[in-house]
Amino acid sequence: MATLSQIEQRIANLQKKADDLRRKKSASVISSIKKMMADHGLSVQDLEAETAELRKRGRPAGSKNGVHAAATKAPQVKVSPKYRDPVSGATWSGRARPPAWIKDAKDRSKFLIEGPAMAVPMTAKGKRG
Repeated sequence: MATLSQIEQRIANLQKKADDLRRKKSASVISSIKKMMADHGLSVQDLEAETAELRKRGRPAGSKNGVHAAATKAPQVKVSPKYRDPVSGATWSGRARPPAWIKDAKDRSKFLIEGPAMAVPMTAKGKRG
């Protein structure tokens, strides 16, 4: 079984080999890029001008146009219940999917709560404000 120092030495050797291979690969890639640039008559200044043009096209850094929709959304309003189950006392606002106690009712007016329904504003975290 190899000791810790032997393993660390092998790791260091492999890391050095990996760095050498990376350098060789980079050199060949740079060489091929230079050849393509020469074939097409391009210079480094052409590349810099193109990247500067691309930067101009986008939205400036720090601009407020990209604010997330949730951050600009109007505060939600909690809707008061419109229907009440006479047996359990459970309520339903009339929005979304109807609960089991009212979903099969032919006449939902029997479950209507008397009095005006009022909307209660909510804070950003969904709590009554």
